[in-house]
Amino acid sequence: MTPPKTGPLDHNRRLAFPAPFPAETPAMTRSIALAAFICLAATAQADTIVVQAGGGTFSPANLVIQVGDTVRWEHSLGIHTVSEGTDGVVNGNEAFHSPLTTFVPVFEHTFDAAFLAAHPRPGDRYDYFCDVHWLFGMIGTVTVTSPPGTAFCDCPAISAPCSNPGGAGEGCANSTGAGGKLRGSGSASAVADDLTFVATMLLPGQPALLFSADNAVNGGNGVTFGDGLRCAGGQLKRLGVAVPGSTGQASWGPGLGVAGGWSAGSTRRFQAWYRNPVGGPCGNGFNLSNGYEVSFH
Repeated sequence: MTPPKTGPLDHNRRLAFPAPFPAETPAMTRSIALAAFICLAATAQADTIVVQAGGGTFSPANLVIQVGDTVRWEHSLGIHTVSEGTDGVVNGNEAFHSPLTTFVPVFEHTFDAAFLAAHPRPGDRYDYFCDVHWLFGMIGTVTVTSPPGTAFCDCPAISAPCSNPGGAGEGCANSTGAGGKLRGSGSASAVADDLTFVATMLLPGQPALLFSADNAVNGGNGVTFGDGLRCAGGQLKRLGVAVPGSTGQASWGPGLGVAGGWSAGSTRRFQAWYRNPVGGPCGNGFNLSNGYEVSFH
Protein backbone atom coordinates (compact mmCIF):
# COMPACT_ATOMS: atom_id res chain seq x y z
CA MET A 1 0.00 0.00 0.00
CA THR A 2 1.42 3.35 -1.06
CA PRO A 3 1.57 5.77 1.87
CA PRO A 4 -0.27 9.04 1.38
CA LYS A 5 1.69 12.04 0.35
CA THR A 6 2.15 14.51 3.16
CA GLY A 7 0.63 17.95 2.85
CA PRO A 8 -2.65 19.26 1.43
CA LEU A 9 -2.98 16.68 -1.39
CA ASP A 10 -2.39 12.94 -1.26
CA HIS A 11 -0.77 10.83 -3.99
CA ASN A 12 -4.11 10.70 -5.85
CA ARG A 13 -4.23 14.51 -5.83
CA ARG A 14 -7.13 14.64 -3.41
CA LEU A 15 -7.35 16.89 -0.39
CA ALA A 16 -5.61 15.12 2.47
CA PHE A 17 -5.39 16.70 5.90
CA PRO A 18 -4.88 15.14 9.31
CA ALA A 19 -7.91 13.84 11.20
CA PRO A 20 -10.55 14.89 12.04
CA PHE A 21 -10.78 16.31 8.50
CA PRO A 22 -11.27 13.38 6.09
CA ALA A 23 -9.85 13.24 2.60
CA GLU A 24 -12.21 13.51 -0.33
CA THR A 25 -13.43 9.94 -0.80
CA PRO A 26 -14.81 8.41 -4.01
CA ALA A 27 -18.26 8.35 -2.39
CA MET A 28 -18.05 12.06 -1.74
CA THR A 29 -16.96 12.65 -5.31
CA ARG A 30 -19.92 10.65 -6.66
CA SER A 31 -22.40 12.48 -4.47
CA ILE A 32 -21.11 15.82 -5.73
CA ALA A 33 -21.19 14.65 -9.35
CA LEU A 34 -24.81 13.52 -8.99
CA ALA A 35 -26.03 16.89 -7.79
CA ALA A 36 -29.03 17.98 -9.85
CA PHE A 37 -27.71 21.41 -10.55
CA ILE A 38 -25.02 23.86 -9.59
CA CYS A 39 -26.11 27.31 -8.46
CA LEU A 40 -23.38 29.93 -8.33
CA ALA A 41 -23.37 33.47 -7.06
CA ALA A 42 -23.04 35.37 -10.31
CA THR A 43 -22.03 38.76 -9.00
CA ALA A 44 -18.30 39.44 -9.01
CA GLN A 45 -17.04 41.48 -6.08
CA ALA A 46 -15.49 44.84 -6.92
CA ASP A 47 -12.27 46.01 -5.30
CA THR A 48 -10.79 49.35 -4.31
CA ILE A 49 -7.15 49.88 -5.28
CA VAL A 50 -5.14 52.60 -3.54
CA VAL A 51 -2.59 54.81 -5.31
CA GLN A 52 -0.33 57.12 -3.28
CA ALA A 53 0.54 60.53 -4.74
CA GLY A 54 3.68 62.20 -3.45
CA GLY A 55 7.34 62.84 -4.16
CA GLY A 56 6.64 63.45 -7.84
CA THR A 57 5.20 59.98 -8.49
CA PHE A 58 2.02 57.96 -8.42
CA SER A 59 2.60 54.63 -6.68
CA PRO A 60 1.79 52.20 -8.15
CA ALA A 61 1.85 54.12 -11.40
CA ASN A 62 0.36 51.49 -13.71
CA LEU A 63 -2.72 49.54 -12.71
CA VAL A 64 -4.63 46.70 -14.35
CA ILE A 65 -8.08 46.49 -12.80
CA GLN A 66 -11.43 44.90 -13.58
CA VAL A 67 -14.70 46.47 -14.65
CA GLY A 68 -16.46 47.86 -11.57
CA ASP A 69 -13.31 48.42 -9.53
CA THR A 70 -12.61 51.74 -7.84
CA VAL A 71 -9.24 53.49 -7.80
CA ARG A 72 -8.58 55.61 -4.73
CA TRP A 73 -5.82 58.21 -5.01
CA GLU A 74 -4.47 59.39 -1.67
CA HIS A 75 -2.39 62.51 -1.08
CA SER A 76 0.86 62.00 0.80
CA LEU A 77 3.01 65.02 -0.06
CA GLY A 78 2.90 68.15 -2.24
CA ILE A 79 0.24 69.68 -4.48
CA HIS A 80 -1.06 67.46 -7.28
CA THR A 81 -3.93 66.70 -9.61
CA VAL A 82 -5.28 63.45 -10.99
CA SER A 83 -6.18 64.39 -14.56
CA GLU A 84 -7.09 61.95 -17.33
CA GLY A 85 -5.19 62.44 -20.57
CA THR A 86 -1.71 62.37 -22.04
CA ASP A 87 -0.93 65.95 -23.07
CA GLY A 88 -0.46 67.52 -19.64
CA VAL A 89 -3.20 70.08 -20.30
CA VAL A 90 -6.41 70.35 -18.29
CA ASN A 91 -9.07 71.62 -20.69
CA GLY A 92 -12.35 70.21 -19.39
CA ASN A 93 -12.42 67.19 -21.71
CA GLU A 94 -10.92 64.81 -19.16
CA ALA A 95 -12.83 61.65 -18.29
CA PHE A 96 -11.88 62.35 -14.68
CA HIS A 97 -10.06 65.17 -12.91
CA SER A 98 -9.51 66.25 -9.32
CA PRO A 99 -7.02 68.21 -7.26
CA LEU A 100 -5.12 66.19 -4.67
CA THR A 101 -3.84 68.33 -1.82
CA THR A 102 -3.95 68.58 1.95
CA PHE A 103 -7.41 70.13 1.50
CA VAL A 104 -8.57 67.43 -0.94
CA PRO A 105 -6.59 64.43 0.34
CA VAL A 106 -8.58 61.70 -1.41
CA PHE A 107 -10.04 61.20 -4.88
CA GLU A 108 -11.96 58.08 -5.88
CA HIS A 109 -13.22 56.99 -9.28
CA THR A 110 -15.14 53.86 -10.24
CA PHE A 111 -14.40 52.33 -13.64
CA ASP A 112 -17.76 50.67 -14.25
CA ALA A 113 -19.43 49.73 -17.53
CA ALA A 114 -21.32 53.02 -17.72
CA PHE A 115 -18.10 55.01 -17.40
CA LEU A 116 -16.33 52.93 -20.05
CA ALA A 117 -19.25 53.42 -22.45
CA ALA A 118 -19.38 57.17 -21.85
CA HIS A 119 -15.61 57.66 -22.14
CA PRO A 120 -14.20 55.01 -24.49
CA ARG A 121 -10.44 54.78 -24.85
CA PRO A 122 -8.37 52.36 -27.00
CA GLY A 123 -7.87 49.13 -25.11
CA ASP A 124 -9.81 50.60 -22.17
CA ARG A 125 -6.58 52.23 -21.05
CA TYR A 126 -6.87 55.53 -19.19
CA ASP A 127 -3.69 57.58 -19.02
CA TYR A 128 -3.54 60.31 -16.41
CA PHE A 129 -1.11 62.91 -15.13
CA CYS A 130 -0.44 65.47 -12.44
CA ASP A 131 -0.97 68.91 -13.96
CA VAL A 132 1.68 70.40 -11.68
CA HIS A 133 4.38 67.78 -12.25
CA TRP A 134 3.62 66.42 -15.71
CA LEU A 135 6.92 67.74 -17.12
CA PHE A 136 8.71 65.83 -14.37
CA GLY A 137 7.10 62.54 -15.39
CA MET A 138 4.33 62.27 -12.81
CA ILE A 139 2.01 60.12 -14.90
CA GLY A 140 0.07 56.88 -14.54
CA THR A 141 -2.25 54.47 -16.32
CA VAL A 142 -5.35 52.50 -15.46
CA THR A 143 -6.19 49.60 -17.80
CA VAL A 144 -9.62 48.09 -17.33
CA THR A 145 -10.20 44.42 -18.16
CA SER A 146 -13.14 42.07 -17.98
CA PRO A 147 -12.75 39.33 -15.36
CA PRO A 148 -12.13 35.83 -16.74
CA GLY A 149 -14.59 34.23 -14.33
CA THR A 150 -16.95 34.66 -11.42
CA ALA A 151 -16.42 34.61 -7.67
CA PHE A 152 -18.71 32.39 -5.62
CA CYS A 153 -18.98 30.80 -2.18
CA ASP A 154 -18.04 33.58 0.20
CA CYS A 155 -18.69 33.15 3.92
CA PRO A 156 -21.88 34.74 5.28
CA ALA A 157 -22.67 34.49 8.98
CA ILE A 158 -25.05 31.57 8.48
CA SER A 159 -22.26 29.47 6.92
CA ALA A 160 -19.30 30.50 9.10
CA PRO A 161 -17.94 27.50 11.08
CA CYS A 162 -17.35 29.41 14.33
CA SER A 163 -18.94 32.85 14.06
CA ASN A 164 -16.19 34.02 11.69
CA PRO A 165 -17.93 35.37 8.57
CA GLY A 166 -15.84 37.15 5.97
CA GLY A 167 -16.59 40.29 4.03
CA ALA A 168 -18.31 40.34 0.66
CA GLY A 169 -16.44 38.10 -1.77
CA GLU A 170 -14.12 36.73 0.92
CA GLY A 171 -13.71 33.35 2.55
CA CYS A 172 -14.31 32.92 6.27
CA ALA A 173 -12.35 35.26 8.54
CA ASN A 174 -8.88 34.21 9.65
CA SER A 175 -6.77 35.46 12.56
CA THR A 176 -6.40 38.88 10.90
CA GLY A 177 -10.15 39.43 11.09
CA ALA A 178 -10.52 39.36 7.30
CA GLY A 179 -11.17 36.46 4.94
CA GLY A 180 -8.92 35.28 2.12
CA LYS A 181 -10.06 36.67 -1.23
CA LEU A 182 -9.28 34.88 -4.51
CA ARG A 183 -9.49 36.75 -7.77
CA GLY A 184 -8.70 35.85 -11.37
CA SER A 185 -7.25 37.97 -14.17
CA GLY A 186 -6.07 37.41 -17.70
CA SER A 187 -8.43 35.52 -19.98
CA ALA A 188 -10.44 32.31 -20.07
CA SER A 189 -8.68 31.21 -23.27
CA ALA A 190 -7.38 27.67 -22.87
CA VAL A 191 -4.97 28.21 -25.76
CA ALA A 192 -3.54 31.51 -24.48
CA ASP A 193 -3.09 29.99 -21.00
CA ASP A 194 -2.71 33.47 -19.52
CA LEU A 195 -5.05 32.96 -16.56
CA THR A 196 -3.58 34.21 -13.29
CA PHE A 197 -4.83 34.31 -9.71
CA VAL A 198 -4.15 36.56 -6.75
CA ALA A 199 -5.22 35.75 -3.20
CA THR A 200 -5.21 38.59 -0.70
CA MET A 201 -5.68 38.89 3.07
CA LEU A 202 -3.80 35.67 3.77
CA LEU A 203 -1.20 35.14 6.51
CA PRO A 204 2.28 36.51 5.68
CA GLY A 205 4.86 33.74 5.46
CA GLN A 206 2.30 30.93 5.64
CA PRO A 207 2.04 28.64 2.56
CA ALA A 208 -1.01 28.89 0.32
CA LEU A 209 -2.11 26.21 -2.15
CA LEU A 210 -4.17 26.96 -5.25
CA PHE A 211 -6.24 24.02 -6.47
CA SER A 212 -8.90 23.42 -9.11
CA ALA A 213 -11.85 21.05 -9.22
CA ASP A 214 -14.76 20.16 -11.46
CA ASN A 215 -17.68 20.91 -9.16
CA ALA A 216 -19.08 23.57 -6.86
CA VAL A 217 -19.62 21.86 -3.50
CA ASN A 218 -23.08 22.00 -1.91
CA GLY A 219 -24.62 23.93 -4.77
CA GLY A 220 -21.89 26.54 -4.61
CA ASN A 221 -22.37 27.25 -0.90
CA GLY A 222 -19.51 25.06 0.33
CA VAL A 223 -19.15 22.81 3.37
CA THR A 224 -17.23 23.38 6.60
CA PHE A 225 -13.55 22.53 6.31
CA GLY A 226 -11.06 23.75 8.90
CA ASP A 227 -11.75 27.37 9.76
CA GLY A 228 -13.50 27.94 6.43
CA LEU A 229 -15.57 26.42 3.64
CA ARG A 230 -14.51 24.02 0.91
CA CYS A 231 -16.19 25.30 -2.22
CA ALA A 232 -14.54 23.26 -5.00
CA GLY A 233 -14.57 19.46 -5.21
CA GLY A 234 -14.31 16.52 -7.60
CA GLN A 235 -11.12 15.73 -9.56
CA LEU A 236 -9.01 18.05 -7.45
CA LYS A 237 -5.74 19.21 -8.97
CA ARG A 238 -2.90 20.99 -7.25
CA LEU A 239 -1.80 24.08 -9.20
CA GLY A 240 0.97 25.38 -6.99
CA VAL A 241 2.06 26.58 -3.58
CA ALA A 242 2.93 30.24 -2.97
CA VAL A 243 4.11 31.97 0.18
CA PRO A 244 2.45 35.36 0.81
CA GLY A 245 4.71 38.32 1.48
CA SER A 246 4.31 40.94 4.17
CA THR A 247 1.03 42.16 2.69
CA GLY A 248 -0.57 38.71 2.83
CA GLN A 249 -0.80 38.42 -0.96
CA ALA A 250 0.02 35.32 -3.02
CA SER A 251 -0.16 34.84 -6.79
CA TRP A 252 -0.15 32.01 -9.33
CA GLY A 253 0.13 31.81 -13.11
CA PRO A 254 0.15 32.25 -15.99
CA GLY A 255 0.82 28.81 -17.45
CA LEU A 256 -1.53 26.87 -15.16
CA GLY A 257 -3.19 24.89 -17.96
CA VAL A 258 -0.76 21.96 -18.02
CA ALA A 259 -1.22 21.20 -14.33
CA GLY A 260 -4.95 21.92 -14.49
CA GLY A 261 -5.63 19.90 -17.62
CA TRP A 262 -8.52 22.03 -18.85
CA SER A 263 -9.47 22.70 -22.45
CA ALA A 264 -11.91 24.82 -24.42
CA GLY A 265 -15.48 24.09 -23.33
CA SER A 266 -14.57 22.96 -19.81
CA THR A 267 -15.43 24.70 -16.55
CA ARG A 268 -13.28 24.67 -13.44
CA ARG A 269 -13.71 25.92 -9.89
CA PHE A 270 -10.67 27.31 -8.10
CA GLN A 271 -9.90 27.90 -4.45
CA ALA A 272 -6.92 28.72 -2.23
CA TRP A 273 -6.13 26.70 0.92
CA TYR A 274 -3.77 28.40 3.35
CA ARG A 275 -2.21 27.87 6.76
CA ASN A 276 -3.30 29.84 9.83
CA PRO A 277 -1.43 28.05 12.62
CA VAL A 278 -1.80 30.65 15.38
CA GLY A 279 -4.90 32.49 16.50
CA GLY A 280 -7.32 31.07 13.93
CA PRO A 281 -10.97 31.60 14.91
CA CYS A 282 -11.75 27.88 15.12
CA GLY A 283 -8.27 26.65 16.05
CA ASN A 284 -7.92 24.19 13.17
CA GLY A 285 -4.73 25.66 11.74
CA PHE A 286 -5.94 26.30 8.19
CA ASN A 287 -8.56 28.17 6.21
CA LEU A 288 -9.73 28.71 2.63
CA SER A 289 -10.54 31.59 0.31
CA ASN A 290 -13.77 32.06 -1.58
CA GLY A 291 -14.25 30.04 -4.77
CA TYR A 292 -13.76 31.25 -8.34
CA GLU A 293 -15.32 29.72 -11.47
CA VAL A 294 -13.91 29.94 -15.00
CA SER A 295 -15.53 28.59 -18.19
CA PHE A 296 -12.78 28.13 -20.76
CA HIS A 297 -13.10 28.81 -24.47
